[in-house]
Amino acid sequence: MRLAQSLVIASVAAVSLAGGVFAQNAISAKAGMINVAEGDIFLVDAKGVESQVQPKPAEFIDVKEGQTLKATEGRVEVLLTPGAFLRMADNSSFKLFSNRLSDVRLDVQSGVVMIEAAELLEDNHLTVLTKDAIVTVTKAGLYRFEAEPASIRVYMGELLVEQNGQKTTLKGGRELVAAAGGWTPGKFDAKETDPLFRWSKRRSGYIAMANVSAARQSTPRNGFLGSGSWMYNPYFGFMTFIPYTDTLRSPFGFNYYTPSTVMAVYYPPVYGGGGGRGGYGAQTGNGFAASMPGRSASGSSYSAAPMVSSPAAVASSSGISRGSGGMGSVGGGGGGGGAAVASPAAAAGGGGRGGSGGRGN
Repeated sequence: MRLAQSLVIASVAAVSLAGGVFAQNAISAKAGMINVAEGDIFLVDAKGVESQVQPKPAEFIDVKEGQTLKATEGRVEVLLTPGAFLRMADNSSFKLFSNRLSDVRLDVQSGVVMIEAAELLEDNHLTVLTKDAIVTVTKAGLYRFEAEPASIRVYMGELLVEQNGQKTTLKGGRELVAAAGGWTPGKFDAKETDPLFRWSKRRSGYIAMANVSAARQSTPRNGFLGSGSWMYNPYFGFMTFIPYTDTLRSPFGFNYYTPSTVMAVYYPPVYGGGGGRGGYGAQTGNGFAASMPGRSASGSSYSAAPMVSSPAAVASSSGISRGSGGMGSVGGGGGGGGAAVASPAAAAGGGGRGGSGGRGN
């Protein structure tokens, strides 16, 4: 199994704000870690026994094989394969059948589940069961699964849907809706959103912000093995994502950097005399990768964003403004004003584990 399959989880035993020290705590190669839980979230075991999910700072709870995760009145974010997130809200649940990265398999049992896949490595596989359909995520993208009435939507990316021995490829802007005679294909308005979609967008923005300082601090000593991985950021209090070798762009338009490409954020390339250009020669397009790899949500159609000179600028370009409240809305709105992060150390003031973006719509 390739090293890129390893899902690296580096937690912090001691944090030095001056030096920004990240310390390794554990390494896992399984899906199902709960990254954020707000409100009434419960784990249900095979015997039907419920236990409320109430994680403490820097404590992470796993959904184990055979368990069901249920949100009665709240929201939850779960880490799947590296770069893929599952999010759901009120009156929703899913059962995890397999947590192996080579065959992550889950069943949407009630409500609505959204899956955001910023990166999908070739050795990682993600399958979603809904009603009588077996759905394989074949490309990075953004997907929505509803249990009743059963429906499958592709905002970006591609799914392979198998039902009664027949296979259907579902691409961006298309949906399948369960009917008496099977599944009916159709189109939907991707501009229509709901509170879960908007919260997912805000979460994607926060994770991208946390990626900047985490990527800068990532070394083999603190758990980064040069593969697509999760890294705990103590300044934000949750896991962020470090891509495999390239800068990636999420389905919501936020950038995820590697330890090498993030230097363009802190030390942007400069133009030298005679039209020459200094800075990091390996990077093109204002310090970013000139094109996105095929495993990224944006594929090869990526065009470089305006040059970003600091983490504060990253926050600004993501639509995060400075306000009197905690972390607020990104792009899709709701949730109150949020503090733009001027430096990794400045983010430490937020501390704790509550940086998930408020309860706004």
